[in-house]
Amino acid sequence: MDNKEEQIVNDIAAEGAAGEPPLIEADEESLHLPFPNARVVRIIRENMKREHQIKSDVKLAANKLLGEILADISQSMDAEDYFTISTEHFNKASRKYKEIALNQKRIRRIQKVLEKQRAELDEIVTEIELDMPADPATSQ
Repeated sequence: MDNKEEQIVNDIAAEGAAGEPPLIEADEESLHLPFPNARVVRIIRENMKREHQIKSDVKLAANKLLGEILADISQSMDAEDYFTISTEHFNKASRKYKEIALNQKRIRRIQKVLEKQRAELDEIVTEIELDMPADPATSQ
């Protein structure tokens, strides 16, 4: 067994020792997954502040999503006219995934501006309603 296979076996054993059932079909699943499942799980756990039990369907879905993202990036790079693909091509193809957080921040900022404007408009409407004399025909 080489180091990579040994690491996968150790990761699967560690998952079983952590209170989760060991993956019996680990070899079968790994043939159909784009990345070693243990590595995907390790990345998920490293980015969580609190301890969570992660169900196997979440692990598989995360693995498949990462594969789909990489497939999309690869197809974008394939559209390049150049024979040699460089980091510039990768960055260009992966830009939409890297900008998601930036776009979310922009959306939140726009929402706050719109909420502020709505509050100001509500104030103006209230002032106009207070300044207008009551129409006897509409108040009946």
